[in-house]
Amino acid sequence: MIWLDDNVNDKGFQDAKQKLDSITSHLEKFQDVTQCQKYIEEQSQYDRLVIIVNGRLGEVIVPSIHGLQQIKSIYVYCMDIKRNKQWACKYEKVKAVIVEIDELISLIMTDHNILQAEDGPLSTTSATARAGAGKLDNFTDEDVLKLAKNEIIRVLKLEAYEIKDTIVNDLLENGRQSLSKYEEDLLPDIYAAAINEKDGDLMKSLKKYLEQKWIVKYGSSNQWFIKFLKEYKDSVNYNSILNRTAEYGNKYLKDCPILSIVLQLLFEGIDVKCPNERNVFNDLWCAITNDGLKCIEDFSNYMNENVMLELKNTKESVLIQALREYYRPKLFELFKRIQILDHDNLYDLALNNVAEYGWLQGLQAVKQKIIPKYFKELLANISQGKLDLVECLVYLSF
Repeated sequence: MIWLDDNVNDKGFQDAKQKLDSITSHLEKFQDVTQCQKYIEEQSQYDRLVIIVNGRLGEVIVPSIHGLQQIKSIYVYCMDIKRNKQWACKYEKVKAVIVEIDELISLIMTDHNILQAEDGPLSTTSATARAGAGKLDNFTDEDVLKLAKNEIIRVLKLEAYEIKDTIVNDLLENGRQSLSKYEEDLLPDIYAAAINEKDGDLMKSLKKYLEQKWIVKYGSSNQWFIKFLKEYKDSVNYNSILNRTAEYGNKYLKDCPILSIVLQLLFEGIDVKCPNERNVFNDLWCAITNDGLKCIEDFSNYMNENVMLELKNTKESVLIQALREYYRPKLFELFKRIQILDHDNLYDLALNNVAEYGWLQGLQAVKQKIIPKYFKELLANISQGKLDLVECLVYLSF
């Protein structure tokens, strides 16, 4: 753990260090950006570094270190949340911008505990060495992919095959059912076991890959998503989704896997009726990616009543956070293309409203903060971000 702050007093640092000792044995203090950056860059890419930085120095150093693999998460401890959020929101590894020291420490410890099952103590470790123990703290997307490919090659005995990469890539993208294309290329007994066994080695490998991918690729910057997966892990619905994705691949995850997984887990009634009523899930997808959170009432029959109440009454529900992940790249790309500047926290305000109320109603809520000619252009180009009818019809063909 690294603390960069040229104003932090020794007592405050020691108090915080004492409270954080339960999750790290090494807390390094810096007051100079150059020295801090040099120290960070000298660490192994397999380290897992947590950075605490004040607002002024954070604005300087974060752009330079954010892309480093060894940076796990960044917390901005400052006196001006509004100003610092304007630059911090552009960096996904920045987990929070906080004023109170107790809140900072509490959040760091909470985030650490969420990952405890996958992670060990904050330390330098080889990602590959920890794989066998189920530890994913230092894993990258490439690590997960490489391990999955090697395991599938072993299971199907493809070591000597020239087309092994083609077969494996097809399986990881399109699921077990794609193996049928290679029946003539595999030994009959290996093919029969792989294509027919409900919980055979191939399915186990694919499901293991998916779970690791969900945590490492989609959850690394969304710790709420990892916590959500843990809560549902023992449910029948979780296993159904995992099995279906392993069987048929990414087509059920659509263009935003986090949102798709959250919807499939929450709307358990729809999942139970798949594949016979797949159109219900596609109706839900088209509705919620056009009209936001408000439309879930129309699908209340497919969700547990208590879960529905919690979603409606919780400001930072998992569904609203998943919707932000869907709308964020589309909305921000539109704003940047039209050259709408992010003043007075406009981007975040627009994102929150669009996630809650959908494209049209959500943008109307921020109309007064946008120059009229730009707002008209924004509405005219909304189809660039909005899921149109053609896309919905494509999804309905699943």
